[in-house]
Amino acid sequence: MTISYRSYCVLFMLTLLTSLVLPTHLVAADADALATDAAEVESPGQADLDAAIDAKLAANELDDFATVLDLCKRATKKGLSEDAAQFADNLYTGTLIDRAGMVVEALFAAESPDPRWPQMRSFALRDLNEALERDAKLGEAQLMLARLESLPGGNRDRARKAADAAIELVGDDNLQSAQAHIVRGNLENDKAKQTADYDKAVELAPRDKDVRRTRGLFHLLNDDFQKARDDLAVAIEDDPEDASLQEALGMTYMMDDNLEKAQEVFDKAIEIDPEASGPLLQRARVLAMRGQRPQALADLDKAIQLNPDDAIPLVLRARIQQQAGNTVQAENDIETVLEKIPDHPAAIELRGLIAADRDDYPAAIRDFRRLVAKNSDDPLLIGQLGLLYLAAKQPREAIKRFTRSLEIDDKQFLSRRGKSDAEISIGDHKAALADLEKALELKPEDAGVLNNLAWLLATSPDDGVRDGKRAIELATKACEKTNWEEAHIVSTLAAGYAEAGEFEKACQYSAKAVETGDSVAEVKKQLESELASYQLNKPWREKQDMPEAGSAAKPLEGPDDPPGEDPFGEDPDETTDGPEPAQLIDESDDSPLGDPPEQPRAKKTPRRPFE
Repeated sequence: MTISYRSYCVLFMLTLLTSLVLPTHLVAADADALATDAAEVESPGQADLDAAIDAKLAANELDDFATVLDLCKRATKKGLSEDAAQFADNLYTGTLIDRAGMVVEALFAAESPDPRWPQMRSFALRDLNEALERDAKLGEAQLMLARLESLPGGNRDRARKAADAAIELVGDDNLQSAQAHIVRGNLENDKAKQTADYDKAVELAPRDKDVRRTRGLFHLLNDDFQKARDDLAVAIEDDPEDASLQEALGMTYMMDDNLEKAQEVFDKAIEIDPEASGPLLQRARVLAMRGQRPQALADLDKAIQLNPDDAIPLVLRARIQQQAGNTVQAENDIETVLEKIPDHPAAIELRGLIAADRDDYPAAIRDFRRLVAKNSDDPLLIGQLGLLYLAAKQPREAIKRFTRSLEIDDKQFLSRRGKSDAEISIGDHKAALADLEKALELKPEDAGVLNNLAWLLATSPDDGVRDGKRAIELATKACEKTNWEEAHIVSTLAAGYAEAGEFEKACQYSAKAVETGDSVAEVKKQLESELASYQLNKPWREKQDMPEAGSAAKPLEGPDDPPGEDPFGEDPDETTDGPEPAQLIDESDDSPLGDPPEQPRAKKTPRRPFE
């Protein structure tokens, strides 16, 4: 055949650039194919193939790749010799991969997601699907496919299969193999398998900052802070000017309660990139936890100025304002978020907490039901809803939620404690005893659990529940934990001695409880009544039977539940009536202040279960 002079001129350059232009295994025979028998007449499509080669060598934009693909198609349609046709076919496939690669790089290298990323992914997938239909053994294409399908809304099963194929096909390319292991690890739900994939990735590419970053963040999420720091330190050595790596390192110190060091690292990140909002957000958390609220708000104000469309700093600022008692400012930020993102979970949660703060339990329950409807397997969220029902004096509705929370995770302390409180309030002492024992196993030093269990053992009318000796032991420990300063806990110790028949000591501690005093008149009156009973050598007995306040909210059928059943998917449009004041513990995972200290609940009569 005859090959044009232009093809001879570009042949040497094409061979040098082939690792960028075509997958290596497609190229081996192509250079020779173009330099064969020069005696034949040039094929009709050869001019278009020459133009395609020129266009490929000069390509640097998506439209350039489209030109190459079009020229390859035209050349093939017009007619090429067998060898030239094979070359055109390989050039076409390689161009599909290169064009997809340009889109993948733009997606994954961006500092923040491009709003058009779903369309970009679809565009790249179209090219990769066509390339893999031509040759399923293209390891690089399988890797890109795995990365794209692992994004939100992608086909995770297909992503896993593509990652497996990439690991098998990329051969000695350690970096691509490491990337494939990272993708597969990200798709795993089994922690041991995740660990194995991330460890293998580090073994293959020990100095790659993205590989180290990924394993470091995995360790961070699993509270293995030192291992996370070790990985991130290697990544920072590779790129000390990457502010996002410094931010991640600061997170390891913040979550490890080393706030001073965390602030130091966040300062470094902000110094590297003053226009990055992430380090400002994290430093604001640290400043708030260190009691430097004005400085925290200043950081958040700047973060919002840098990125006004980002909801996260607005929600964090609202949380800090709420905890400072600045409800109006907090609600303004929440409404700003919800106007743009009506279903933003953190904003809805905070709005519910603010409603609870002002004793508007119907509104609070409505917001938390809305959250549970979308997160029906979140035990903490369901437990918080239970606390709201309990505060609204609907203990039976509360028990349903606490029970569901504990079915998902039986180590949920707040749900276990809340369930025992609700059971005491309806007089189910045997169930309350069982839950308090389990709560004590979870937190053996918790003064509230020690006190409530001791009170139940000392005062229950049920002979099978009472145990004066153990009540004394538990109440003494609770008093020690609270420095003998809590009147209601000292009175529990008095009740234990009365149950044990030691009325002299019962009177002694009961008088101390009365003397210590309580600002709530109703509680003070009960303390005096207890003392009067012990003076008559009578132990104290107490059993509640709280009626359900208001109407119970009607549950909403969840997406995974049969019609007509109550799965505790919640109906946000239903409300409750008749709320009473109480305090709700805010232990949401995304609180900017971390886990707040447990707050005592408002005292009431009878007060033990809610203290």
